[in-house]
Amino acid sequence: MPIQDNLHGALLISAIDFILSFVIIGGIGVILALFPLLNRLKKQSGESLVAPPPASTGPALTAVPPAISPSIRSAATGGIHPGLSDQQLVVLLTAAAYEVLGKPVRVDRFRPLASKDWNWAAQGRHDLQLHRLK
Repeated sequence: MPIQDNLHGALLISAIDFILSFVIIGGIGVILALFPLLNRLKKQSGESLVAPPPASTGPALTAVPPAISPSIRSAATGGIHPGLSDQQLVVLLTAAAYEVLGKPVRVDRFRPLASKDWNWAAQGRHDLQLHRLK
């Protein structure tokens, strides 16, 4: 059935274009949403292809344990997480940061934010904006 050259045909073409534009934009959105997954798959496949490092005759290298300053040990009272002490939470977060960054991480200060506003992102931005570079 050919599309007629009148108002009815023009409205039909406009409706088809409108629907196709949403389908195409949605497809682009799905492809963009898959990029992080593709990056993770690439990293996993790249790690399995790397040969293990040669055995050295020197001292064995081990992972650097998370460094916790004495001020953190003394500030580890109360409890932010219901199942962990503050010191255990700092060790857990430091180990996670070490895994993500691939280098040792030192936690200099740890303190819970006591505020009625539970929006942690706004509180973090507020703390960063109050900090002046030296």
